[in-house]
Amino acid sequence: MPVAATSPATTLMWIAVTLAAATALAWVLRRPNAQATWPRTGFGIALLVFCAALALQLAMDLGSGHSSLHLRLHRGVNAGPLVGLRTMAACYLAALAAGGWGAWKLLRRRG
Repeated sequence: MPVAATSPATTLMWIAVTLAAATALAWVLRRPNAQATWPRTGFGIALLVFCAALALQLAMDLGSGHSSLHLRLHRGVNAGPLVGLRTMAACYLAALAAGGWGAWKLLRRRG
């Protein structure tokens, strides 16, 4: 069994994906007007759950000393080595910042 499959972050990621898909499906079926706030709320909460999953996975990867993502910077016949833990942490932090900013933009009150 892969390492990522046993991670608690996987469950949170599936919850985020399900919530985003349910919000998208409800939006397509109901076609809310421009003033409706529930689509923004649904996608914002999905992004928050996604950020929580990333933070949990980052903590687990930093605690274990290796990443479960196995990211390579290029593909091909002579694919490069796996990126280091520092680069992986920078990728996690960039994704967390983007997700947090998106959630903030979706969930903040418009006046």
